[in-house]
Amino acid sequence: MALIGKIRKNPLLVLLFIGGGIALFVLSDIMNSGTRGPIGPAEAMLARVGEVEIERNEFERTLQVAGTSNDAYQSRDNLWNFYLSEGLIRNETDKLGLAVTTNELDELTYGPRYSPVIRQTYGDRQTGQVDPTFLNQVRGQIESGDISELQQRYPNFADIWTYQNRQVRTQRLQEKLSALVSKAMYAPSWMAQDYADAQTATRDVAVVRIPFDELDNDEVEVTDADLQEYVDEYRSRYDNLEETRQLAYVNFPVEATPEDSAAVRATMQDIAARWRQAPASEDSLFAITNDGSYTGTYVAEDQIAPSIASTLMNEVEVGEIYGPFVEGQLMALAKLIDRREVPDSVTLRRIVRNANIPTQLTEANRLIDSLQTVLEAEPGKFDELAGEFNRDSRSIATNGLLENIEPGQLDPAVDRLAFITAEPGRLYKISTATGVQLIEVVRRSSSTTPRVNVAYVTEQMIPSSDTEDAVRARAEEFLTGKNNLAELRSAAEAEGLTVEVTDPLNIGTYYIENLGNGQDVRDMICWAFGADQGDVSGFVYTFTDPNFYYEDKYVVVGVENVLPVGEAPVAALRSSIEGPVRDRLKGRKLAEALQGMDLARAAQQYDAVIDTLSSVSFTQNNLPQGIGAEPRVIAAAASGATNEVVGPIVGSNGVYLVKPLTAAPTGSSGSLPSARVAMNLNSRTRVPQQLLNGLRAEADIEDQRMNTECSNRR
Repeated sequence: MALIGKIRKNPLLVLLFIGGGIALFVLSDIMNSGTRGPIGPAEAMLARVGEVEIERNEFERTLQVAGTSNDAYQSRDNLWNFYLSEGLIRNETDKLGLAVTTNELDELTYGPRYSPVIRQTYGDRQTGQVDPTFLNQVRGQIESGDISELQQRYPNFADIWTYQNRQVRTQRLQEKLSALVSKAMYAPSWMAQDYADAQTATRDVAVVRIPFDELDNDEVEVTDADLQEYVDEYRSRYDNLEETRQLAYVNFPVEATPEDSAAVRATMQDIAARWRQAPASEDSLFAITNDGSYTGTYVAEDQIAPSIASTLMNEVEVGEIYGPFVEGQLMALAKLIDRREVPDSVTLRRIVRNANIPTQLTEANRLIDSLQTVLEAEPGKFDELAGEFNRDSRSIATNGLLENIEPGQLDPAVDRLAFITAEPGRLYKISTATGVQLIEVVRRSSSTTPRVNVAYVTEQMIPSSDTEDAVRARAEEFLTGKNNLAELRSAAEAEGLTVEVTDPLNIGTYYIENLGNGQDVRDMICWAFGADQGDVSGFVYTFTDPNFYYEDKYVVVGVENVLPVGEAPVAALRSSIEGPVRDRLKGRKLAEALQGMDLARAAQQYDAVIDTLSSVSFTQNNLPQGIGAEPRVIAAAASGATNEVVGPIVGSNGVYLVKPLTAAPTGSSGSLPSARVAMNLNSRTRVPQQLLNGLRAEADIEDQRMNTECSNRR
C-alpha cells in the first residue's frame, strides 16, 4: 500500500516508465525488422553504389541460384562484381533515360536478337547457335501465367529467370552506354593524317640494349623519394578505389617426417607383395582399386617420370614390379605390362556416334552394326556414309579421316586398337565412354619408337596426425606473447623464419597466393579489416590440402599495412615497386656511363649485340628482336636524325642507344580514311572496360560487407 501511495504521488515516474517501455519496444522493432530507421537499413543493406542499394537478403537469395563456381567464396565474389557493375551502369543510364523495354528484353531473351548472356547459357558449345525450342516453351508458360511445370523441373526457376533477365538487361544497358560514349569519340582530319603518315613513314634503325643487370643491386640505393617519384609518375596505377589490407604472415608448413615416409613405404611394400600374387589379367583392376592408374597407352621414354624412365625402358623385365620409389610427394610402384616398338603415327578413318544415356547407346550400337554390314559389302562407300553419319568434331570435315595421329592422342581403347591390335584395312566396332565408333586403320608409319605400357599404384606421403599436431603446437608456441607485428618479425628473424607479405587485399578476398582459399582466408580477412596496422591475430589459421584433405599449413598473421581509399602510402607499395624503381636507378647510372658512346663501343664494352630493325614506324606498339614495348625507343627511331646516335634512353627493359639508318619520308603519303577508321576502332574498343573503371573511380560506394559477412568471425 505504501508503494502504491508513492506512485500516486509521483505520476511523472509512471509516465517515464511507460515512455521508456514504448521506446524500447519501438527500438527493438526497428532493429529486428531491418526495414525502417537508422539502424534497420544498415543491417538490411549490403552496399550502396551511388543511388542504387544492394539489399543483403536479396543478394543472398540470388546467390543460391547464381553460383558460377564450385568455390562458394568465388561465386559470392563473382556475384558481388555483377551487382557492382549493375549499380554503376544503372546510376548513369537512369540519369540519361536509357532503358531496355519489355519488347527489347523479349527479343534479347527469346530471339531473334539473342543477348550474349543467352548465347552463353543456351548456345551450342561448338556452333554457338541457340536452339529456340526450350526458350519458346518457357515463354509460353510464362505468358500463360502458369509456371508450375517449370517450378517442378527447376525448383528455383523464378529466381533463376529473374537473375537472368537482370544480366541480359545490364549487358544491354552497358552496350548502349558504351555506344553513346564511343560514338562521341572522333579523330579530326589533321590528327588522322598525322597517324596515316606515321604508319607509312618507316625507317631502318640500329639498336643496342644494355640490360639493367649489368649493375648489381647494391650499386644503387632506393630511397623513399625515388619510390614517391615513381608513384607520382604512375599515379593512376596506385590510387585505391577501395580500402585494402596487406597481411604479413609466417607459414608453418606440415611436411611428412622420415617416420611418416617409412610408414608409407611399409604400406607400399605390402601392396607390391599382393600385386605379385595377382594374375596378370587383373593388373589394371588391381592398380585402379589401390588408388593407382592404368590407361593402356604405350608411352615413350620422354613421357615417363625422369627418375624411373631409363630403368623402365632398359632394365625392368616385362611383368616385373619396380619400387617403391619417390616422385615428388608421392611414393609409387610401377609394373611393366609390356614393352615393344610402336609406330610413330597412324592414319585411320572412323564413324563416331555419341551416346550419353542407355537409349542413345542402344541406337548407336544398332546404327554402327548396320554401317559395318554395309561397308563390309561395299568398302568404297566409307566417305559417303561418314559424311552422313559421323559425329566426330575432329573428323567431321574430312569424312571421318584422321591423318598422322600420334600415340596418346586418342581414347585409350581406340589408341590401343589403332597402334597395336588392329589389322589395317579391316573394320572394328569399339565402345568408349562417350559412345560407339566404327574404325578402320588405313596405314601405320614405317618409323617406330620403343614404348612401354605401365600400370602404377601411388600413395601420397601424407603427414600423420601426430606430425600435424606437432607443427600446430610449434605455431602456437611461436605466437604466444607476440603483441604486435614488430615482435613477430623479431622472433621470426631469431628463429630463421620468413615473414611473407601479401598484395593488397580487399574485403571480398577469398584466395591468398601461396596459402590457398577457404574459411580460414575469410576469417583472416574479416579479422584484418577489424584490426589496425601492426596488430597480430591471436589465432593460428589452418589450411587444408585441396587434394588429400590433411592440414598442410598453419599460419600466424598480422596487419602489415592499412591502405585507405585514394593515394596509397609509399611504405605500403615498397615491396611491389622497389624492383622497377631499382631498375630505373640502374638505368640512370648506366646512361651516365654510356653518354657520348657510339653503338659499336657500347656493344663491345658491355658484350651486347647491335640489332638492325627494318621498317620501324612511329605507330608500332612493339619492336622485334625481343625488345618489346619501348615507346621511347620507338619515338627515337621515328624522329632521330639519320646516322646520328640518339640516347642513352632508359627504357623498361634496359638502356638503349638508337641510330636511324635511313631517312624518314616527308609529306602526306598515308591514307586518311583508313587511318581514321583505325584510330576510331583503337579508341572505341577500349570503351566498355575503361568506362566501367572510370565510373568505379567516380562512384560513391558504401560497402557494408564487413558488417554483414564478418559477424561472429574471429
